[in-house]
Amino acid sequence: MRTFLFSGTSNPKLAQKISKLAKIRFGKIDIKRFSDQEIYVNVKENVKGKNVFVLQSCSTPGNEYLMELLILVDALKRLRPRKITAIIPFYPYRRQERKVERGESVTAELTARLLETARVNKVVLCDIHSEKILGFFKIPVAHLTALSLFVNYFKKKNLKDAMVIAPDQGALQVNRKLAKNLGIPVTFIKKSRMRKHDVVPRMEVPKEVKNKNIIMLDDEINTAGTIVKAAQLLKKQGVKNIYMAATHTVLSGPAIQRIKKSPIKEIIVTDTIAIPKQKQIKKIKIVSSAGLFSSLI
Repeated sequence: MRTFLFSGTSNPKLAQKISKLAKIRFGKIDIKRFSDQEIYVNVKENVKGKNVFVLQSCSTPGNEYLMELLILVDALKRLRPRKITAIIPFYPYRRQERKVERGESVTAELTARLLETARVNKVVLCDIHSEKILGFFKIPVAHLTALSLFVNYFKKKNLKDAMVIAPDQGALQVNRKLAKNLGIPVTFIKKSRMRKHDVVPRMEVPKEVKNKNIIMLDDEINTAGTIVKAAQLLKKQGVKNIYMAATHTVLSGPAIQRIKKSPIKEIIVTDTIAIPKQKQIKKIKIVSSAGLFSSLI
């Protein structure tokens, strides 16, 4: 049975890499915008009775890419495939998975309902912000992690006097796994919880980081305010070099300028989000996530 992989317009290079590694057909499709910016999709393959994968990373502009994904799935469904699996390397509205204040939407759950309404049969996600999102789905979900990619990267680095430090207590579990795989100690930064969105919290850095090469791992880099502040505090505590690893590179607002001026030596990221050339600065090192998705296919 022939299997197809189709791609939306958010990250076609990643989709092509996955198609090549998994040795499946990269589906032909026509996606365009009308003058009023409505999205048009026309599938150019016969997918009747076939297994179909659709890749769309719902990064900025997230609303547009999500809508494009839903339309693409609907177009495919009308051709009567056997099964449609949506590969969403970067899940939209991932930080709106709970209500902080009365009157808010749990938009991460709404996104799950939209995908189900479009008749997706299965969803593949990668390093979501909260595992609570997995519970929103009534269809099967595969949750992948890029941890092995970072483990391999830092093993090759073979850093001396290294220590893993979680950017907050919430990220401690995955940072512990990284530290265990690298055979080095781990600690975390104490951070006060802020109720306002995109506001850098107060932090307290442990003293045992002095004279260490520091590795921090998080699920994403958005405005980079938190990681840059953490790096500045670490430098004041006398660390040697600071390495940051993150699966998703949102890089919104002042992120690039903050990173350029920061004491961070390297930021290791994956290609779950297509990084524009103007944001591919020397400090940012990209490792491909294509192998994670192709092995699942």
